[in-house]
Amino acid sequence: MTILQISDTHNRHGLLQNMSMADVLIHCGDFTDRGTEAEALDFLNWYIALPHPHKLFVTGNHDLCLWDAEGIDDLPPNVLF
Repeated sequence: MTILQISDTHNRHGLLQNMSMADVLIHCGDFTDRGTEAEALDFLNWYIALPHPHKLFVTGNHDLCLWDAEGIDDLPPNVLF
């Protein structure tokens, strides 16, 4: 099993190109800059579209709009929050 870990992209996830393929992709937080819902949705749309078979993500101190979330509706089964 291969695991690719990324973090602290702060709204610059779209600049990540040619990421290594892995069985599991983990984003360890701070995918937004100001923690707005629009920033989180932009990240999620990008993240869901990535070709990695299994994806996990957690919130960081910048991801304010999801701090108290217990789940996110309509995530694909291969994306875990």
